[in-house]
Amino acid sequence: MNKPILDTIKETCEIFGKYELTKGELARAEELAYKLENQKITVSVIGQFKRGKSTLVNAILQDKILPVGIVPVTAVVTTIEYGEKAATVHFTNGIIKEISFDEMSSFINEQENQDNHLGVSQVALYCPADFLAGGMTFVDTPGVGSVHQKNTDEAYSYVKESDAVIFMLSVDSPINQIEIDFLKNAKEYASKFYFAINKIDSIDEDDLADYLAYCRNLICKLMDADDINLFPVSAKKNIGIDELKTAILEDCQTTVKDIIADSAKLKMRDIVASALSQITLYRTALQLTHKEFDEKFAEIEAMFAEVQAEAAEFAENFRSNPRMLEAHMNDIKNQLSAKVSELFGIEYHYNISTVDFFRGGQVAEDGSRDLRESFTAAVAQLCADLKETLMAIFMHREENAYTVARRINDLNRLVRKLVQLRSELAQ
Repeated sequence: MNKPILDTIKETCEIFGKYELTKGELARAEELAYKLENQKITVSVIGQFKRGKSTLVNAILQDKILPVGIVPVTAVVTTIEYGEKAATVHFTNGIIKEISFDEMSSFINEQENQDNHLGVSQVALYCPADFLAGGMTFVDTPGVGSVHQKNTDEAYSYVKESDAVIFMLSVDSPINQIEIDFLKNAKEYASKFYFAINKIDSIDEDDLADYLAYCRNLICKLMDADDINLFPVSAKKNIGIDELKTAILEDCQTTVKDIIADSAKLKMRDIVASALSQITLYRTALQLTHKEFDEKFAEIEAMFAEVQAEAAEFAENFRSNPRMLEAHMNDIKNQLSAKVSELFGIEYHYNISTVDFFRGGQVAEDGSRDLRESFTAAVAQLCADLKETLMAIFMHREENAYTVARRINDLNRLVRKLVQLRSELAQ
């Protein structure tokens, strides 16, 4: 593929922007373009649970910024960027809450936030570590393979955001099938790998040499590579950490553009595959009879009535708080997206607005601002827009044969473009 990947992404964004079905893919592609234009690299620490990922992050940053110990199991993604020390929790409804570091474990750890019942999308930390000064986003992820399936799902999901990966292994256990499967998945999205072999202080030198040789041989085969970046470390005792940090920082200074571009190409393959999958689901949904469509539209209209009634009640309680109302609007968007997926089998994408309780919005001191009418009207419009969009997408009750034929032809053109793009990205 001779064309620069950024040009390809921008052209694809133009295509996606014309179709409601590909709004989710459009958002992902636009994020890729932003990272390329601004040289933003994401380095994630991934691997099986209890391999010492959080301890390694602390060692690299030279700061006990993450909770660690015998019991804690990381439940949610934690991003770390350069800045004055601070911590914020991001929730799925767009709320951002500033917290103290003492409160962090109640959001990050599985033991205190079981199955992420708090609805945390990520915890964002800021740290003045030299390692982060170049603008890197450093990420600690939940481990795969524990009894907590949501943690595994979260880890697999965030791999798609990673440009470079520190893949954690440990000398106290041979590489297992869970790790092999996770590594195979990770190489579909990330373009650079650093393999950290942890807990080397627990075995003697001969056993360590044997383990490293075994890892190198197996991982080279899995990665289809002649050689790999293998770093024996003890995160707990700070052994081998400087070598790992130096390798990452040198790459970020010399080849960051190539790393981000190569990972963007990998991610675009997944985005295109996702768009084609959406179209396949859509075509399946088009096979529904008019009666089936009527029943599904009746069900979603019943939901519209329900969310509007709840919105009116919510507005009574928070009539002067635009931030709470916006958060509830995001909750409604999430509910509607889930309902569309349930009824029609396709993903429907909404942008979730950021709601920062500490920095956003202005409310009159006397609390006299009354937002009930504008909020309930906005919710009603949201429901009406979704119904109109679904009617158009599925051509429900559309009797104009020309309109139907034109939309089908547009869809077929989209498929041809995506298939051609998938072929180009595979080169």
